[in-house]
Amino acid sequence: MRKTFNERYQETYYEETLDNGLHVILWHKPDYEKSLFMMATPLGATDLKQVDENQKTYTFPAGIAHFLEHKMFEIEQGDVMDMFSNIGANVNAFTSYTETVYYFSTSSDFVKPLHLLLDFVQDLHISEQSVEKEKGIIIQELNMYKQMSDQRLLMEIFTSLFKEHPLKFDIGGDSESVSGTTLQQLEECYHINYHPSTMVLVGVSGEDPKRIMEEIKQNQEAKTFPEAKKISTVIWEEPKEVARKEYTFYMDVSMPKVCVVYKLEGIKDPYERLKREWCIKIMLDTHFSTLNKDFQTWLDEGILNDYSGCEIDLGEDYGFLLFFCETSKIEAFEKIVERVMENIKAAQIETSTLSQLKKRYFAQGIRSLNSFDDIAVSCVRNYFQKVDYFKAIEVLENITKEQIQETCTSLKLDAKAKVYLKPEKKNINL
Repeated sequence: MRKTFNERYQETYYEETLDNGLHVILWHKPDYEKSLFMMATPLGATDLKQVDENQKTYTFPAGIAHFLEHKMFEIEQGDVMDMFSNIGANVNAFTSYTETVYYFSTSSDFVKPLHLLLDFVQDLHISEQSVEKEKGIIIQELNMYKQMSDQRLLMEIFTSLFKEHPLKFDIGGDSESVSGTTLQQLEECYHINYHPSTMVLVGVSGEDPKRIMEEIKQNQEAKTFPEAKKISTVIWEEPKEVARKEYTFYMDVSMPKVCVVYKLEGIKDPYERLKREWCIKIMLDTHFSTLNKDFQTWLDEGILNDYSGCEIDLGEDYGFLLFFCETSKIEAFEKIVERVMENIKAAQIETSTLSQLKKRYFAQGIRSLNSFDDIAVSCVRNYFQKVDYFKAIEVLENITKEQIQETCTSLKLDAKAKVYLKPEKKNINL
């Protein structure tokens, strides 16, 4: 195992790539009784078209990663969740746009749940009958999300932004894509994306890392796997303009919700992407938070409320900057967004404000080192993006006013969309 010790943060983790290609990261937290293990594949909701080293293309329906997550919990021995519960562990999973993750936590001995995690993730047992049954469950889940105003607003935002990129789809797909998913597609998607060489196993525990690694190796050496395919995701050709400039829909809500979103270009280099995200976030907090003296006025005038905020998200092949608010003063909110964006483009920031924000973000990062979940998720994502955990923190520390100015003045804001969620007429007081 290769040991990494960070003197500054007094944190230690170990890494090793096993003979079958599985990469293991063990983060040692002495004096903690809790253990958390997370196994992940870089198969996410946007990986709908993939190609192997022989240039064979695999095309999958929207939502297949989420569908597989559901089916992984179906094993011959019984219910996976009950099996974890019976040995004193809590298990769960999630699918994002960039990965699928399975994890458990326990304050008891880690050995049995660790073997169970490895065993059920590395063995797919599904049938035509079970796949057809699952379709109804997933469609019901999707329909439930459609009734949640915040979830629906987010999906309409992505639908307005993207014409081709899979972000336009819900992580779970839609009724049509789920209904059309076949057993053969699920098996093919599993075999090319769940090979040990494509996956990472992260453990955060106070237990001896050597003992943990011995258990992992014992488990893996007892298994055989077919030869791995070198898989990469096909990058989608996404137009620069938005799919819909303006869209309004109605639901059973008491107050209108509005989102103004700017479509940005993606950035391939992970460190450059992280730097630019921090630069924009710093300017957003400078002008759209209590750091701005006008912010309290906007609250007092009823333009903003607790359901107001902004986000910046840059990926390898996508990017967006959005503002959202629950307000009846829609035009006033849109004027605020325009003013904020003008200030961000001007990229003027006081040295004291920059220092204050960097210290705030740095403190948040330090606190996250006490969260097993935060450590594990960060390790998973950093590994897939080929980013060093501690170097990522240094990116923030090294940001300068000049970098902020270069990033923000070069923002292209021509591609803009507005999405409105308004109350159904029956809820409007006449």
